[in-house]
Amino acid sequence: MTYKFVKSTLAVASALWLGAASTAHAQKPIQLELGNWLASTAAISVGAMEPWKKLVEEKTNGRVKVNLYHGGVLGSSRAVLDDVRGGVYHVGMAIPAYYYDTAYFKLLVGELPFAFDGAAIGSKVMTEFVQKNGKDVFDKLGVKDVGVAVSDPYVILSTKPIRKLEDLKGERMRVAGKAWVPIVTDWGAVATPMQPENAYTALERGTLGVMQYSPAGAAGWKFFEVAPYVTTVNSPTVVVSLIMNKPFYEKLPDDLKKMFDEELNPAFQQLVAQTYERGAPEALKKMAEYFKERGKGEVINLSPEERSKFVASTQPAWDAWVAEADKRKMGGDAAMADFKEILKKNGIPAPF
Repeated sequence: MTYKFVKSTLAVASALWLGAASTAHAQKPIQLELGNWLASTAAISVGAMEPWKKLVEEKTNGRVKVNLYHGGVLGSSRAVLDDVRGGVYHVGMAIPAYYYDTAYFKLLVGELPFAFDGAAIGSKVMTEFVQKNGKDVFDKLGVKDVGVAVSDPYVILSTKPIRKLEDLKGERMRVAGKAWVPIVTDWGAVATPMQPENAYTALERGTLGVMQYSPAGAAGWKFFEVAPYVTTVNSPTVVVSLIMNKPFYEKLPDDLKKMFDEELNPAFQQLVAQTYERGAPEALKKMAEYFKERGKGEVINLSPEERSKFVASTQPAWDAWVAEADKRKMGGDAAMADFKEILKKNGIPAPF
């Protein structure tokens, strides 16, 4: 069965369901298609996707059946927004960094370097920020907001040790999106846009020397096997946007809409945040043990002096976000003031 056939078949099935007359208690369960571009063994798959599938089916007493597809069967990480919006599947995990030129840009305030030091607190801050500043984002994107979370703070995985900022000079370094390019450039590296699906092979072949990624995610992709030096720079966190197809949501019976809004969707966001939060220390421990067994590789902790150099060089990124948001008439100064106020309220000092 080909990838295109699977996608087209599901799109047709979704359209048929959405076009059918809906009753509050249909005889057959409502089929919710959940697309996941991560492998079935990834931390988010095991810690969030599978438990949410079970939760939805239990809480709805079987009225909603969740069909979960792992490994990008229904589409890649960069296709999530279009696929969910178009009804290829109903719920997915989008990465706003991949959509710099859309309304998602506003949420990239949560990816500014050294804003957060953990997934749980970062997810809490971003949820508050969206409630105050981001509700229009999803209307413009044409999808239903399920919840916003952030990853565990990123580390640097590399094919040679990175102990100081100067060690990055000239290295080809993976970036998730356009907003990251100036940061990597200021660090002296060569920004190389790339999806995580392609990074293992690129590191293995030497076409990529440095991979920034979350420890929990990197453990799932096994990047540490081909990039055995892990520098805990701990920045940034990546915003994760859980979204739902709007026509699917609008066709749900009112009681199920309420259940998703008040219970099931917040639970999904919490599962993602909690998985990232606990996944970082577990992943770093796993990597350290792997390196010790093979006698090659190291988890490197930057000295305070060296880390301060990484931090100081990223202030232009904060200023650039405000300028770009103002350019797009998103109220950059006001949104940044709100963001810093939410940080302060949650006990987080803004770095700039």
